Amino acid sequence: MCGIVGAYGWTHDETLSSMLDWIEHRGPDEEGSYLDRDAGLMMGARRLSIVDLEGGSQPKWNEDETVGVVFNGEIYNHGELRDRLSREGHQFESECDTEVLVHLWEEYGEEMVSRLEGMFAFSIWDREAETVFLARDRFGIKPLYFGTNDRGYVWGSELPALLIGGVNRTIDPAAVYNHFSLEYTPAPQTLLEDVWKVEPGQSVTITDDGVETRKYWDLLDLETGTRTTSMAAAADRLRTLLERSVEKRLMADVPVGAFLSGGLDSSAVTGIASQLKDEPLKTYSVSFTDDRLDESDEARLVADHFGTDHTEVPIDLSSMDLFGEMMQYLGEPTGHLQMLPMYALSERASQDVKVALAGEGADELFAGYPWYQHVPEHKRKVDFMPEFTHDVAGAVAQVAPVGNKHLRYFSGLKNNEEMLLNHVCGFTTFRPEPDEFLRTGESAATSGLRANVGEVTAEVADPSLEQHMSTYETGYTLPDYHLYKADHMSMAQSLELRVPFLSTEMVEFAHSLPAELKVNDDDVKRVLKTAVSDLLPDQILEREKMGMRPPVEDWFEEEHDSIETWFTREKLRQTPYVDANRATALRDAHRRGEESVGRTLWMILTYVAWYHSFIDEQNAVV
Repeated sequence: MCGIVGAYGWTHDETLSSMLDWIEHRGPDEEGSYLDRDAGLMMGARRLSIVDLEGGSQPKWNEDETVGVVFNGEIYNHGELRDRLSREGHQFESECDTEVLVHLWEEYGEEMVSRLEGMFAFSIWDREAETVFLARDRFGIKPLYFGTNDRGYVWGSELPALLIGGVNRTIDPAAVYNHFSLEYTPAPQTLLEDVWKVEPGQSVTITDDGVETRKYWDLLDLETGTRTTSMAAAADRLRTLLERSVEKRLMADVPVGAFLSGGLDSSAVTGIASQLKDEPLKTYSVSFTDDRLDESDEARLVADHFGTDHTEVPIDLSSMDLFGEMMQYLGEPTGHLQMLPMYALSERASQDVKVALAGEGADELFAGYPWYQHVPEHKRKVDFMPEFTHDVAGAVAQVAPVGNKHLRYFSGLKNNEEMLLNHVCGFTTFRPEPDEFLRTGESAATSGLRANVGEVTAEVADPSLEQHMSTYETGYTLPDYHLYKADHMSMAQSLELRVPFLSTEMVEFAHSLPAELKVNDDDVKRVLKTAVSDLLPDQILEREKMGMRPPVEDWFEEEHDSIETWFTREKLRQTPYVDANRATALRDAHRRGEESVGRTLWMILTYVAWYHSFIDEQNAVV
């Protein structure tokens, strides 16, 4: 596990060194770099030693040092790939998974990525072909940014490294609109005009002739809901896949633990991992003083059930003391409420282990969120009404003095595209719309958001809303929101987070299942619950989803230095596209109890703190 940086078309020793210094937290064990002035190529890595502690230094080269790689991630099938490549005559000097990549490039070129199982982001330099090859794993578990400046190209694991590399700091208003609509910025957008995310399942080839991108794996290519199977057969297959995936993700030459919320997903991973390990698994959870949000009792129940070595991390308003420190590791802001708990949890876990397993991905694959039940149910109740009534409701909502949010909600039940736009994740009609506190001049149509949603509804042949929601969330919300939070907050503490639900086999299997095996009016994640019914206590199988989220609604009614430092009229006014008067009015209304807009205030807070930390050149830390 590492962080990587690089540039093509120019070289500068001090810049490369500064880029690597920025990502030191991603790899505090070792630094490696390569610079070729004649070719105009430089790249480097910071290493967190997980596999082959002695032999895993980077960059890694082929036998004649014409192909080199810097790599972030884990290749879980590197052993079988090594055996195959050895039979083809390739010679290895280490046991690390990184070295497999250069020989795969020699053997298969760009097609190499289709043979990898794991989480990864890497850059390969082929000296003879004068080619840079970038690639990111299928689900976006590991981040990779790519940008341009007036000298050439620059890339890295975190966006601030690209700022050090000289990319333009101009903010993209369309991305700002999307960020405040979704609570994240959907790939390939970032908040900067000249920086993009390498998309999940995408590779980027850079030569003197320019840049070519290619999707080597695309979620939209999967056949969705086509598998004919019984619940029992599907659950049995799922259990096998999950056990296989957890076993592979225990691969390490360092201690491995698990994050345990007390929910279904992390409990299933913890249970299987505990059965596979000889010694008690170390597990970690957070606790909240607010009983409405606290899951610590359930986490302790699971820990006792499997005999884990369990640790709790308390979170309350005083935890906001960590906010400024945490923001230094967020090259892009996000409205994710789990960021601060994840940051504190990772700090504690990193004292004992270098790797932790987590349950990310299961909710998207197996329809685990409440809206997978509620929104289709609401749609069915109004199916008898003609479509134009939804348009009328939407128009009236623009001018109605009361009830406008309910009218907007009804308007969004028109069809699958409108329902995705209005009811998936952060984009909800019962929250202030971006135009209420922003001045971007953008809309869902101009920002690219409607196009993203429209592509999903057009490409997914299964007409069920549940499958469209699952595909959209797996393709966008999961990598750019949940996995971004998981990666950046864990790596901020030099901790590698692994996600067993996101094996290629698991994802492709989940999307092949009909919606009714995942969700119905009575329950969510039906097939997953059936698959682990003999493993977990009934209390865990039957409980409702909560999520590891702090009570930000209460926090914004209080005063705390980390809030008051950034949420000032002056800083709001200096932040592009924020309407300072409207944002201030929102917080005042929240504190008076007239509106509950804690999530929106959290998004504004993180965006303002990000801008003044990274983009405002008078105050930026990079």
